[in-house]
Amino acid sequence: MKKWISSLILTFITLTTVSCTDSHSQESRPETKSLQIQQQETITPTKAIQKIDIKPSLPKPILPTQLSIPAIKVSAKIETVTLLPDGQMDVPKDSNIAGILYPGILPGAKGNVILDGHVDSYIGPAIFFNLKKLKHGDEITVSNADGRKLTYSVESVEIFTTAEAPLERIFGKSTEARMNLITCTGRYSRKKKEHEKRLIVFTKLKL
Repeated sequence: MKKWISSLILTFITLTTVSCTDSHSQESRPETKSLQIQQQETITPTKAIQKIDIKPSLPKPILPTQLSIPAIKVSAKIETVTLLPDGQMDVPKDSNIAGILYPGILPGAKGNVILDGHVDSYIGPAIFFNLKKLKHGDEITVSNADGRKLTYSVESVEIFTTAEAPLERIFGKSTEARMNLITCTGRYSRKKKEHEKRLIVFTKLKL
């Protein structure tokens, strides 16, 4: 505290001495004062360094042939499927194989990759029977014939009635690399020959 008070006193004396300097001595150094003012005017503030956000680039897309979902012990083949004449996505005849919509967005590219598979068959559970057990953060890996792998992370698992399914969100454009897994759920209608609801797993590519 004493040091702080002493510093204040010293500062006050210094300022007083400067303000009370003889006017003649000030006038004898006009060039020095002018030079100091000019120097102050030419000083420019240093520009702030801008932080550059560098995003990792997307990998080269692949046409996958294998699917792995460790959390629910799924290891299966993937085959290409197309849209049916009625506009619905076809599904592999083998209930233990997943289908990827092709032509369509491929894993690794921006947009929504679409995979589908059966939930069950007349003999019991099928490839996507346990999709409902997936949780946020679970990983889903697809690989091609050359062994290149891409991993997606689960963001959400949601259920919709067929009429209420958000088609644009599932099949539409996206600025991110995403993959959506589709299967049936709910009661099976023998009259319509289909389940009443759809279960969608929304995932995002891990970079």
